[in-house]
Amino acid sequence: MFLPPNVSKELLPWKKAELLLAVCLLGIPILFLLRDGYYITETLSSKYRIAGVVNSPYISNVKVDLNDGQLKGFLESLPLMTLVAIVFVVLRRILFHIHKSVTLSLYYYAVFGIGYAAYIHGPGVLFLLGMILSNYAVASTMAGIKGFPLVIWIGNLSFMLMAEYYHGFKFAWVAKNLSFLDHFPVLLSWYRVNNLCMLKVVSFLIDYHWKISNKLIPTHEKHMSKCDECKKDVLCLKFRMESHANRYGLLCFIAYNFYPPLYLAGPTLTYNAWISQVEIPQQTFDRKRLILYILRFCFIFFLLLWFMHYLYFPTIANNSRNRHILDAMTPYELIVASYLILKWIWLKFTMIWRYSRIWALFDDIESPENMGRCMTNNYCFEGFWRMWHRAFNQWLIRYLFIPLGGSRYKIFNIWIVFGYVALWHDLTLNLLAWGWGMCLFIMPEVLVKAYFASPKMENFRKTLTYSWMCAVAGGIYICLMIMANLVGFSFGLAGLKITLEGMINWDGLLLMIKVLITLVFGTHFMFLYREDEVRRGIKDKGY
Repeated sequence: MFLPPNVSKELLPWKKAELLLAVCLLGIPILFLLRDGYYITETLSSKYRIAGVVNSPYISNVKVDLNDGQLKGFLESLPLMTLVAIVFVVLRRILFHIHKSVTLSLYYYAVFGIGYAAYIHGPGVLFLLGMILSNYAVASTMAGIKGFPLVIWIGNLSFMLMAEYYHGFKFAWVAKNLSFLDHFPVLLSWYRVNNLCMLKVVSFLIDYHWKISNKLIPTHEKHMSKCDECKKDVLCLKFRMESHANRYGLLCFIAYNFYPPLYLAGPTLTYNAWISQVEIPQQTFDRKRLILYILRFCFIFFLLLWFMHYLYFPTIANNSRNRHILDAMTPYELIVASYLILKWIWLKFTMIWRYSRIWALFDDIESPENMGRCMTNNYCFEGFWRMWHRAFNQWLIRYLFIPLGGSRYKIFNIWIVFGYVALWHDLTLNLLAWGWGMCLFIMPEVLVKAYFASPKMENFRKTLTYSWMCAVAGGIYICLMIMANLVGFSFGLAGLKITLEGMINWDGLLLMIKVLITLVFGTHFMFLYREDEVRRGIKDKGY
């Protein structure tokens, strides 16, 4: 803010004072946003009947926003799911105590996992099993052949899109006398988890293909020289992801796909990393670290519950019956709503993914932290996507981005990557607009970064002018990220149109200038915070 980047040791106390000032300049507006969000919600609740807001089953005499089906379903199933998790972990530990066998563990995961999936999907689990067996049969005959990855990608993507388009397949299509299987009551249709299954199928089969094709790149020595977690007898998660499995087979394939803790929500773990931890349990999460992680989860959980009870912006934006309320909002109310909706999305997914991750950790299997940073602590698209749904990002890099040419062809292959990401989430125009909108915003970011990263700009990168220029660019890009993510995951293109129309006036313009100034200071805080992380030896923040 006032000091150039990478100052000398003598100026470090001033740098820390600057960081504290930046925290205040960012924290005060956020506190005002929360306060105003609470008052706006109270005003709207007294003025309108908000669809999706009902009497709370958790707190008496209080309303709660239960419009989101995914979040409502998770909270309602939480007690039963926790009981299943306890039974799963206890049985696993008893079996492991009786006989420490990898094969026994795989049988346990496969049997428990198929039973768990059958309870959730009913007979529909047979479609998932059929998909897995078909892929294994193709791999048995074609793995190692040059065009095998393309066959796997086309086949599984087609299956995923057709399942989504038809909302699953019918047993009656196979044989009329099987039509009774289509009428079984289910908790969740099987095609809802098919996209997650595709990630695991591709991971297993492509890793197997690379192994028998001898396309393995030894990276262990390079990793060990840079990693702070890896020691002589301790292997970190990234080391396991980069390692190459020796154990492949139908039992491994089924157990990996139906592994209960990560089955419904992820985080997605590559096959190499998963089978490595089945053989040698994770070593980086000790008891103290796990307890602290559970406490962090509890804080997020109760913060989200408070949000659901006192801030109703998600249902106002997402429920079509509340569109008239969105239309009537002032520019400032739209700003408050936009920020808090994205914060709600972050809280929701963080809670769901961390619950699954904790379950897996009790089974001594570590998966990637999907939310590497708080949503507010991002200022560029590339950094945002490295830390939002991080496991999916790592999967995309390994199995799609690098095979398409990697950074050499980034300007071109990001269109394929984000097109796939949009289709993977859902078959909607809003998500396709979101995916390719991301590409439009990322392209100039990549080109500008490449220009300023050149050797001739080395001295300029050390100046205060460069720091302020990056902060202004970061502030603008935060506005673009907010708009893009609201289109994809909240009120869509129609809602964006209403928001922009509400901002196109003198009051809206002045408000946007104030917001941009706040975001510029916020971006400076992010720069200072990352510099502080480097000084403290934090290379890659885990949560």
